[in-house]
Amino acid sequence: MTPRIRERPASTPPDTGKLVRYGGIAGIVGLVAWGIGAAIDPRRALGAYLFGYATVLTVALGALIQVMISHVTAARWFTVLRRLALDVAGAMPALLVLAIPILAGVHALYPWAVPASLPPATRVLVARKHGWLAPGFFIARALFYLLVWIVVGVTLRRASLRQDAATPERAAALARRDRRTSAIGLIAVGLTLTFAAFDWLMSLEPAWYSTIYGVYVFAGGYLAALALMATVGWLASRRGGALDDAVTPEHVGALGKLLLTFVIFWAYIAFSQYLIIWIGDLPGDVSWYVVRTRGGWGALALVVAAGQFAIPFLLLLPRALKRHPAVLGALGAWLLAMHVLDVYWLVLPALDPAGIRASWLDVAALLGIGGAATATAAWRARGHPPLPVRDPYVEQSMRYVEP
Repeated sequence: MTPRIRERPASTPPDTGKLVRYGGIAGIVGLVAWGIGAAIDPRRALGAYLFGYATVLTVALGALIQVMISHVTAARWFTVLRRLALDVAGAMPALLVLAIPILAGVHALYPWAVPASLPPATRVLVARKHGWLAPGFFIARALFYLLVWIVVGVTLRRASLRQDAATPERAAALARRDRRTSAIGLIAVGLTLTFAAFDWLMSLEPAWYSTIYGVYVFAGGYLAALALMATVGWLASRRGGALDDAVTPEHVGALGKLLLTFVIFWAYIAFSQYLIIWIGDLPGDVSWYVVRTRGGWGALALVVAAGQFAIPFLLLLPRALKRHPAVLGALGAWLLAMHVLDVYWLVLPALDPAGIRASWLDVAALLGIGGAATATAAWRARGHPPLPVRDPYVEQSMRYVEP
């Protein structure tokens, strides 16, 4: 017998209102505290803000990319989780506004914006990149990236919501349009995410570069987005409702296999970048790793390597653990914490090369940006069912059996 979606009096997950309220409070408290810190130590505060912003942004983009991949590959199993991923990506409009401090603080945050402050050798290298590393062009590119991400996310979200009130024929037409949009969107989002990683993160140390850096940032964000869906999906299913009926151990197992795949992929990209630079042994290239592999930063690198690869790799190998919702949910929360540490390791050594100098500004920035993004995503999810109830493949997705 075909499983049916349980109808609920309220069409949104039961905790949406709480997420809006608590996320909003966290966002206000965090951003106000960060603003006070910015008046005391502007550059350190901007570094903390960039860390928090990059952490949240990469998760939102990872969720958007997963939605597009599921459309392009016709991954029917993911249909029951697609609305959840779209809700995570729904934080993008808030992230447009939250980018203002970074764009306004270019001269304080990025050394290339003030060439006179650089050592002579680095100044020569930056001069060669002057056409690209110009504050005005940097801001214009950042706004373009954000616009692309918002347009793609809004287009896919609107199509999904329109299916809820569409006829079967119209819903099928919207599904075909989503596939075409996703094929184009994957290229656009993939390229803009890569260049944003170069612009916003890699250029903190303008003398260093890596062509694989953008893939590393993508892999970490995508893995964190899958981890967030595992955790939120488990928490939502525990409270009953449509997700409780629709998300089965078969879907959990498929998500677990995808998590295992990208745990390995992230480790492969991280090790490949390190190995190539280590083999080359060029002073300008190894400088980035010299800072990040000694003292406190070196210890943090080991924690991230173990926490984002070794431990989840071992836990995700057994089939029974991959199919257990509570285990996968807890592991998702663990991987989210590791993603925070990974981005911290990417960003903050550029400001504190001598060693880890943890600051309350880091917590305030992450709390403020994460809270504001959560409140925005939850607010945009109001009034909509957690499942795409008229999607032509939702019933097939609910009957999914893991191969």
